[in-house]
This record gives sequence, structure tokens and C-alpha cells, in this order.
Amino acid sequence: MPQALANRIAAGEVVNRPDSVVKELIENSIDAGATEITLIIKDSGKTLIQVIDNGTGMNQEDAELSFERHSSSKVFTFEDLDNIRTLGFRGEALASIASISQVELKTKTADDELGTLINIEGNLTTDISKINSEKGTSIAVKNLFYNTPGRRNFLKSNPTEFKHIYETFIRLAISNPHMSFQFFNSEDKILDLRPSDLLNRISDIFPSLSGNSLVKIEGGNNIIQLNGFISKPGFTKKAKQDQYFYLNGRFFSNKNLNFAVFSSYEHLVAKGDYPSFFLFIDTDPHKVDVNVHPSKMEVKFEDEGAVFGLIRHTLKNALGKAEIHFDLGFENSLNLPGEPEKFYHKPGSSFDNGSDIKSGFRREDNYEYSTKGFSYDSERKPKIANIIPLSEEKPQAKIFEHTSKTESEGFEVWQFHNKYIICNTETGLMIIDQHAAHERILYEKAVLILESHSSFSQQLLIPLKLKLSNLDYNIAINLKNELYDLGFNFKELGDDFIELFGVPSDVKIGDENKILTELIEQYKEYELKLKLENRDNLAKSFACRSAIKSGDKLSNKEMLTLIDNLFNTNMPYVCPHGRPTLIRITTEELDKRFSR
Repeated sequence: MPQALANRIAAGEVVNRPDSVVKELIENSIDAGATEITLIIKDSGKTLIQVIDNGTGMNQEDAELSFERHSSSKVFTFEDLDNIRTLGFRGEALASIASISQVELKTKTADDELGTLINIEGNLTTDISKINSEKGTSIAVKNLFYNTPGRRNFLKSNPTEFKHIYETFIRLAISNPHMSFQFFNSEDKILDLRPSDLLNRISDIFPSLSGNSLVKIEGGNNIIQLNGFISKPGFTKKAKQDQYFYLNGRFFSNKNLNFAVFSSYEHLVAKGDYPSFFLFIDTDPHKVDVNVHPSKMEVKFEDEGAVFGLIRHTLKNALGKAEIHFDLGFENSLNLPGEPEKFYHKPGSSFDNGSDIKSGFRREDNYEYSTKGFSYDSERKPKIANIIPLSEEKPQAKIFEHTSKTESEGFEVWQFHNKYIICNTETGLMIIDQHAAHERILYEKAVLILESHSSFSQQLLIPLKLKLSNLDYNIAINLKNELYDLGFNFKELGDDFIELFGVPSDVKIGDENKILTELIEQYKEYELKLKLENRDNLAKSFACRSAIKSGDKLSNKEMLTLIDNLFNTNMPYVCPHGRPTLIRITTEELDKRFSR
């Protein structure tokens, strides 16, 4: 088979549309050490794709060799293949591109007085000459697929092909914020990106994403590092877009890791909404394989499960510490008399995990919460300490101590309709749903107990004999170990009877006779609707049935303790089912309402 024919056949793996050419050429410019890259296209890349850079350039010998298949200056030995740091390495791209287009190459190194011009048409060199040029390389790819009309006919409309080119361009621009990128569509300047940091590069490309809408991500260990940004829950989109994974600077796609990102939001994101993310994974090249496909869009990890866990854990922690809450605003203007006011949620911006509460509460001021007793239990300190790391600056006893400085400093709370807790903050009013807030507290506590198998049960003076339905009896038996971990101690008596002699400390006095049956009923409902795994279902069911209810009267101390414990959770802003635990009305909104 002639080499030109082989190149044309193989080109289908490397170049399947204009954006493939853009990707390969810009990656070569980046590998060449360029700091300035310009992309020019015409007719959505069908007529012209030109990439100009100020990289190292090539001498004439290297320029001629660059169009030979499997000719590369980036890989020489088998060991090099296991230590790939460059974006390109296969030596296929230029040969493939030249076989299905007309290519003009201009290149010059810093040491050469004159540059080199090479013209190639369908893998046949038509001209090699010396020219005056600047250091760097310019490659113009004209009339793509001119000699393979069948492939050209399969190209989509110009808007569709342009969209693919634009996406490829910004993927590379995001991963190289220190570089200058320009993008021209014919005479129109589409993007002009100056060197910056990652956050500003993201904001330059996506104006809706900025410091107020993004959460910074930093984490890792001695094997793998994770950095970047993810969007706050209030800035989700209805499509899976603006989602970028990079491995050692190379963009890649992976559905499992995408799910790790989505699952880290827990219930902060509604079904059908998708967060934006820009995440960079750095690891030893020996522990990954990027040579899966010529497109290099797929990678294989030595231990993908560990990467999944790192992403989910790091993002979940970052979201728990971020400023995520809901501001309440007025949608209608003041000149609409007689029309009921509508409210809307909007993302907040300046609430640091309750730190603007005048009491000075902080999430590390941790103490035990019990549904009605609100009592401090020294035996349970280690388990609660696992939720929020202990501060090295404070002795452990002080961290778990419940102080009364809130009242002394004039921090005020009110209970509205025995359903909501209202309190003042430095920036307005905060309204807390007492049931949803307590659900969040009990859910995280239940998850911790189920994971650590460190149950604490209050024994009943008189054991309770309960008659269950046959289905409920079997569920209780199947979940006996998990229920025991939560603090439900019972034994089977047969004939669908059990004897309950211990309940969790969070169970309200007087509810012992119905809490287990209600929990099982809730468990069945979640199993049918949500199809949760056993532990998560059980934790949610326990939190739902054990939490204080709408209509329960709370004392001032109980309300203060509830607020403090809410902000000691990892995710204080939503209940386990995704409903907000709190909203805020800013002073600015109130001033607008009263025309101040």
C-alpha cells in the first residue's frame, strides 16, 4: 500500500472534523514553548485553519521530517512512553492533516537567519524554500478533505463546526492561562485572552462565572494533586456544559469522574441541573496511560477508584466550607398595589458559615445536640470531633463547651409560628427551618455513627413489645446491625413481635413506642421513590422521623443550640432531601422595600 494512501486512511482516526486539526496544531504550539498563539479560521475551518505561534520553531531538516508519519521529537524510547509530559507524542497529526488538505508551513528558530517554507498537497511536497520570517511557526491548513469528498460531505453546518472549534480552543486556553490566545473567524475577533491566572481566565471566557460564583478546590496527597474551581449550587446549568477535566495539563473526559463531581454536591443541586467545573489532576505519568486512542481524549488510571474518592471528598469538603446560602429578594416593584408579593431565591455572597452571626459562633465551636435535652455528653466527644476537625489552637474541652455569650452580646432569636427561627446577622435577617435544620444535623450524625459502628443507646426502664407487619418485621431483621449502630436495641420474639429495650439518645422522650415503626415506614417510602443504598436510606429516615417537628415550641437556648449545631455540619445549607435549611433577607433588600 502506498504511504500516501496509508496516511489518508489513518487520517480518519486523527482528523474527523476541523476541530481535530485545531486541537493538534495548538497542542504542537504549546509543546513548542509558545507564549502567544493565534487561531484564524474561515468557513468554520473548511476553507482555512491557521495557527501562528512564537514557539521554538524548526530548522529545515526537522520541518521536512515533521510531515513523515511517526516522526516525533518528543518520544525516543519505551521509557519515554511511560513518562509523557507533552500533549503530542505519536507523530501522526501532521502527516494525517497533510494527506487530506493543502498545507503551508512557515517556521524559524532563533538561531537561523532565514526561515523555512514548505507547501504540501495531499502528502506530496510541492515547494521547499527559504523565507524571511519571525521566530516561531505558522501552519495554514486549506481546503480540508478536498481529496476525500465523502468525508467532507459528512461535515455539519458551519455553526455546528464552529461550535466544536470554539470548544476545542477554550479547552486549551483554560489549561494554559499564562499564555496569550487570540481567535479570529475570518475578520471577526472572537476571543483575545491576555496572560492571567486560572480564575481570571475562566471569568474572561465565561462572564457568568467569577470569584463570587466559584469555589476554589485544593487537595491531594503525595501521589495525586487536585486543583481548580467548581461552581456554587446557585450557578448550575440545565446541560452538561462548561465541565473540564485535565490530567497533567491534558483535557480528557471520564463519566465516572464526572459522577464523582456531581455526587459531591449531595442535595445542593436539583435533578436536571449540572455544575460547572474546571479541575486539574496532577500525578506521576507512570500511573496513567494517555495512549489509549489517537485522539488522546481518554486516559486510564492505575487506580481510578482512588481518584474518584479523592475528587468526591475534596469537593464535598470545599462545598461545606464555602459561602452557600440563599438570599430572599422581592420580585415585584413597589408600584404594583393590590398584587401579592412574589419571592425568589438568589445566590448569596457574604455569609461565611454563620460567622456574621453576632454571637461569634464558628463551626469549630462544637458541642453535642440532643432533641430536647441539648445536653453535653463527654463520652461522645471523639465521634463529634470527626465531623469537624479540632482546632489546634483551642483545647478540646473549650471546643465542646456550650457558652452563653450569645445572650450576653445581644444576639436575638425568635420562633415564628413554632416553625421557623429568625435571627439577626450583620447583613440582615436569617430565617431557619427548624425541622430541616435538625434533619441535617441528625443525618450527618447518623452517617458518622453508621460508618464508625460507634452506637450510643439509652436503655428503656421498661422494654416495649411491638407488633409489626410481616414486611416491617423482615425489614427490621435485615437491618438489625445498622439499627443497632444507630442505637435501636431489640430482640425478635417471633410471630412478627420484637422487644425494644434501647433507643438512640436523640429520640424524644415519649416517642419510643412509635419511632422505630415510623422509621421503617419512612425507609420503605425512600426505598420505593429514591432507591437509596441501605445506610443512606436509614440515615435519612432516622433524621426525618427523629427531628423536631414544625409546631414544636423551642426555648431560647434550644434555638441557639440548633443554630450552632447546624453550622457545625459539613453541609449546613440544605436538609438531606435538598430543601434549604435557611434563607436570608439582606438589609439592602429591606431598605429597597421601604424606599430607603
